[in-house]
Formats: sequence, C-alpha cells, structure tokens
Amino acid sequence: MALLDVSGLWYRYPRSSDGEDGVLRGADAHIEEGESVGIVGRNGSGKSTLLKVLANLLQPTSGELRFHGRPVKPNDHEYRSALNYCAGAPQGFYPRLTATENVRFFSGMKGRMLSSTEAVELLERVVLAKSADVKYAKFSLGMRQRLHLACLLLEPSAVWILDEPTTGLDREGVQMLEGILAEAHDKTRIIVSHDADFLSRVTTRTLALEEGVLTCSVSSSS
Repeated sequence: MALLDVSGLWYRYPRSSDGEDGVLRGADAHIEEGESVGIVGRNGSGKSTLLKVLANLLQPTSGELRFHGRPVKPNDHEYRSALNYCAGAPQGFYPRLTATENVRFFSGMKGRMLSSTEAVELLERVVLAKSADVKYAKFSLGMRQRLHLACLLLEPSAVWILDEPTTGLDREGVQMLEGILAEAHDKTRIIVSHDADFLSRVTTRTLALEEGVLTCSVSSSS
C-alpha cells in the first residue's frame, strides 16, 4: 500500500464554470513511504496548486487523496499533523521579531517553546546563527528562506511537501538544503523545483505535470 495515493484528482478555481479550464485534470500518483519525488512542469502548469491539494489546503473538485489507505477529508487535522508544507515564498513570520524570537514563537505553536539557546542551535543548522538577533524585516530573501527551512525542522513530520525550496538560496544555501534532505531519508519528500540539477541530486524519481495530468515517472538519475 502506498503512503499517498492520488486518484483522478481534478481541481479548478471557484470562478471556473466547467472543467475545461481545470488546473488539475485527473492527476494520478502513488508515492511510497520514504520516497523523495520531484514534480516538474512549465510555469502555470499547476504544480503549486497540486502541492496545496496534497497539503490539504485546497480541496479537489473531484477525485481522491488517500493517506495510508484512508481517504483524506477536508481540513483533516490528523493528516495535516503528519506533514510539513513549505510554501514557495517564506511567509507567516513577524517582521519586528528576531530570527531567534520567530523560531521560539513557532516552536511554541508546535507544542514546546525552545529556549533561546536551542533556537540558536537550530539556526546553526541552516547557517543563520550569526543573524540570530537580527529582525526579520531586515532579512534578505535568502535569509528568510533559511529561517523557513529552520522551522521545517521543528517537528518530526512524516511527509515534507516543498514548493521551490531553493528560492533565494546561494550555492552554500542549496548545499545546506541538500544536506538536510539527505538526513531526512526516513521522510517522504515531495518537491517542486525549476532546478532540474537540484532535483536529480535530492529525488529518486520525477513526475511531470502536463495539461493537468501527472506523467513521465522516471528515475532522477536517468
């Protein structure tokens, strides 16, 4: 049994009156536990929409998503607790708080507030400890993405859903991210990226989203 089963998934935005302009048009996929799967496609092909459906943030127009064989319901808290969704652009942080304060705040939201020392240790993992006391408002895009990735590490979720996680990262940042993903080999990782070389290094196979349908499941090393 696959960890995630996507069957006949359709999604169209509420303004649409018919299925002809659906972003997703019968997408199917089977993702096993511990797999690292890349998703590629042209701009506007629906990759981010697909990830939001997989993250239970958007409800499909039709079709079904199953987790461990169980249908995923709208606003499914049990399912959401098993995954971590990292959107393409960092969001949700407080501009007037420092990196340390933001990490502590979000760790508290997830059940246990880290001490300042623990928060800095977490920031060290994403090479951001030198900016621990800098306010988020002064962060560059790359620094914001590093903080976003730090918060990804706050909870032991079984599924990671990452939308363009290399956004704003320099070469050192991408290498850091690759190290984090390698350490998370026990997680199921679903990654959208425009960087084919990056995907070839961090995924085991790639799915292409074309005209709303997932196709071309190939080994990332081929």
